[in-house]
Amino acid sequence: MREGGLPEDRSGCSSILSRAGEGAGIRAESFHAPSSQLTAGNLARLPMYLVSGLKYHLAGRLYTPKPLYVTFRVTRRCNSRCVMCSDWKRRGDDPELTLPQTREIFGNPLFDSVQKFALSGGEPTLRDDLVELADTSLACLPKLRSLALLTNGLDPDLVAGKVEGLLRLPRTANLETLSVSVSIDGYGDDHQRIRRVPGAFGKVTETLRRLTDLQRERPFYLCATCVVQPRNVKGLVRLSEFCEQIGIPVTFVPVYVSDFFVEDPVSQASLTLSEVEVSELKSVFHRYLEARLTPSNVPFWREYFDIVAGRRRQTPCFLSRHYIGLDSDGTMYLCPADGSLVYGSALHAAPDQLWYSDQADRMRDRVEKEYCPSCTICCDSAFCLRQEFFFYAQFLVKERIGKLLRRTADGGG
Repeated sequence: MREGGLPEDRSGCSSILSRAGEGAGIRAESFHAPSSQLTAGNLARLPMYLVSGLKYHLAGRLYTPKPLYVTFRVTRRCNSRCVMCSDWKRRGDDPELTLPQTREIFGNPLFDSVQKFALSGGEPTLRDDLVELADTSLACLPKLRSLALLTNGLDPDLVAGKVEGLLRLPRTANLETLSVSVSIDGYGDDHQRIRRVPGAFGKVTETLRRLTDLQRERPFYLCATCVVQPRNVKGLVRLSEFCEQIGIPVTFVPVYVSDFFVEDPVSQASLTLSEVEVSELKSVFHRYLEARLTPSNVPFWREYFDIVAGRRRQTPCFLSRHYIGLDSDGTMYLCPADGSLVYGSALHAAPDQLWYSDQADRMRDRVEKEYCPSCTICCDSAFCLRQEFFFYAQFLVKERIGKLLRRTADGGG
C-alpha cells in the first residue's frame, strides 16, 4: 500500500505525482463562485455581484436576456463506451456543422453577450478541425471570458495536441480562463468498468500527465470530473485521494437519467441510485468528501440529498434563461433533462428568432414548473453562483453562523 491508502498502481500514474505541482491549480479561482473571504477584491466586486443577482431574478419576469453560456456539442462521435451515455452507439455518420455554418450561427446577434463557451461531445477532440472550429466560434463572441474543453481523455496524443492548438490561438490569450475538464469516474479498474475501454485509467492518467506538462508552457485550468453513479459510489474516496495526490481538483456530479444521455430503458434503470446507495453516498460525502469539494460544488451537494428525498430544489439554475446548447447538427436545445426540450434548428431559422419565440417562452415556463423543482442536474454551479449572488451570499452566511455555533459549543464543552 502507498501512503494515503492507495494501492500500488500498475497503470503508469506514478510519474504524474512528481510532475503535477502547482500548475494544476492555476487560475482555478476564475471558475469558482465568489469566495467566502472578505478580501478587498471581493468587496470591490460586490456591486457587480449584486447587479448580476438582480438580472438573474428579473430574467423571464421583465425581460428575456441573451444567453451568457453556450455549450457547443461539436460531434456525437465518441471513442468511449460509457454506461451512462448512448453517443458511442451511433453509426458515426451524423451530420456535423461545418466551419461556415458555425460562423453563420454564432454571427447572429443573439450570441454577442456570451461569457462562457464550452466545447463538448461525444468526444470533441475527434473532430480534426476542432481548433479551427473554436477559433471560428470565438471570433463571433466579443464578450467571451472563458473557454472550456470537456474531454474523456482516452487518447493522450489527440487530447494534448488539441489543447496545445487551443493554447496557441491568439484569441485564447485574451480570455480570462481556458479550462480543460477530463472525465475520470473511478480509480483503476472502476474507471475501466464504467468507460468500458481497455486500459482506460492508464490512458486518462497519461493524458493528465501530458496536460500538466503543457501547463508549464502556458497556464490554464485543469480539473477532473466524476459522474457519480451506482458503479462507483464505493470508490469515490479512493478517487478523491488520488486526485488530491496528483494535484488535480475534482468535481463530482450526480448521474442524471434522461433520454438525452441514455436511450435504453434498461440502461436507465441500472443508473438509478437505490435508497441504500443514496444513504451510503450521503455518508461518504459528509464524512470524507465535502472537505475536498471545490467551493462551488458544496452548495449543490448539500441540497442534492434533500432533492432526492422529495424536497423542492432551491439551488439556482441558469439553463432556462441564460444558456443555449448547440448540437452538432445545428439543433438548439434548452436542457439535457429531456431530449424533447429543443428550440429548433439554427440551420432552418435564425437563432434569435428561435430564442425569442412564443414557443420558447412556453417551453421555459413548462421546464421551470415541471422539471426544475426536482432536478438533480449539477450544471455548472460555479458559473451559476456568479449570477445568482443572493443564493450564494445566504449560503455563506449560514456557513459562518454554523461554524461560530460549533466553535462556541466546543469551547463551552
